[in-house]
Amino acid sequence: MSKVFVQPKADLSSFYEFLKYAVEKNYNVEITAFAYPHVLDGKWQELLKKYKLNLKNFKGVISTHGAFFDLIVASLDRKIAEVAAERIYHNLKIAKKLGARYAVFHANYNASIRGSWYRAKWVKVNAAFWKKVLKKYKITILLENFAEPAPDILRQLLDEVRSPRLKICLDTGHLNVYSEVSTGKWFSVLGKDICYMHINDNNGKADTEDIPGEGNISWRKMSENMIKIKPMVVFEVGTMEKTKKAIEYFKKHKLYPFNAEE
Repeated sequence: MSKVFVQPKADLSSFYEFLKYAVEKNYNVEITAFAYPHVLDGKWQELLKKYKLNLKNFKGVISTHGAFFDLIVASLDRKIAEVAAERIYHNLKIAKKLGARYAVFHANYNASIRGSWYRAKWVKVNAAFWKKVLKKYKITILLENFAEPAPDILRQLLDEVRSPRLKICLDTGHLNVYSEVSTGKWFSVLGKDICYMHINDNNGKADTEDIPGEGNISWRKMSENMIKIKPMVVFEVGTMEKTKKAIEYFKKHKLYPFNAEE
């Protein structure tokens, strides 16, 4: 199986273009269209039919990116937590209909709250929530780092849930902007639980999802860490043109998964 995923933008024309490319290159696809409120509150059933029809004969792996705006399942406000859970279950229903093997959701730890009480509550509530999800759905859940300052927060949650179907999607752009520890620390703490990665670059100031090589991420060091755990990689840079340039950059520099050893 190819380790490479491409990620279309949310519009149908982008999806058709990326799907054709994925078929030609034997790549996989991560679908983002159902991550947005206006879609989930709109005619999502009609859109889903179109996606299902076009994916009917697709031989690659399908993953989905779930809703992420302000979704805090461990919110202190019960109604906010209920809405977050509702959105996630809606996404999982769609992922199942699409035949997705993986579903990505932001971990959404609020790093601005410094109290140890918050961290303990966040782990406890999230652990209970994802255990319930994993009992209902046989899909693998990938929790994506966003503003988490260090990997130990996610490590604690994984150890609490202890399921082979709760893993990590490591986003390189988020890491470069928000992490307070080295990239190597994330890999050493989370190890092979990082089974999936979003690849994009930035200058460390904002999550701009640039092509690798356009920001200040050390891709040679990143690749050295990736080789040790061999995750799936998603080139999350936007357009088809940028995606092709990102993949070409990785190939040119023999970076994982296009390194000489593979």
